[in-house]
Amino acid sequence: MAYVRISLMRPLSGRDQEALKLNSELVELYRDQQGCLGSHLITAADGSGEMGRVSFWASEAAADTAATTDRSLFLRSRLHLLVRRGHQDRSFQSQ
Repeated sequence: MAYVRISLMRPLSGRDQEALKLNSELVELYRDQQGCLGSHLITAADGSGEMGRVSFWASEAAADTAATTDRSLFLRSRLHLLVRRGHQDRSFQSQ
């Protein structure tokens, strides 16, 4: 069983490329963290402009540890300035 984290957001007008870059940096960062089984950048196929990340972890603890590194906190705080309200962070257990 894996632990899954999904972050979805819609960038502010004109901030798409910056948000995409920061999400890409987070994806790469998480890929190198202990317990990460996979990390991917996602973009909406429906033209909505939504983007985000999906990552698969060996455990919730591994995901939490990665999310609270100084670099992750820095990148995520910058990202929050570039996206509209309603940003979603969800977690799931896979079967």
